[in-house]
Amino acid sequence: MEIGVDIVALDRIRNAWTRYGAAFLNRFLTEDEILYCLEKKDPVPCAAGRFAAKESLVKALGTGISGPVHWKSFEILNDSRGKPVVRITSPELDRMVRFARVSISHDRHSAVAMAIIEFGIVGSE
Repeated sequence: MEIGVDIVALDRIRNAWTRYGAAFLNRFLTEDEILYCLEKKDPVPCAAGRFAAKESLVKALGTGISGPVHWKSFEILNDSRGKPVVRITSPELDRMVRFARVSISHDRHSAVAMAIIEFGIVGSE
């Protein structure tokens, strides 16, 4: 089992979004993540939280964004109660990760996320 944590300044995300527009969001968020964030009055904290969550996941993996791991290897949406849920979209990672969980929080200045990953071939004992 491994953990990862990341914190990101909301201004960093806001500035990049202002400068690069939708291309910035499309670089690290899935279509459903973008739609979810755009439903918010201020989508920046939502996008920043997902950015931090994905960073925390790759830190827990120990790989960073490299090789088969890319920004869209994970999709982070929320269940009906608002809890963030990780869906692994990469078949290679899906086979090696037993489970992945994240917790996301933000205030007026930053977003922080923590991830926990358990490795192991799914279905093996």
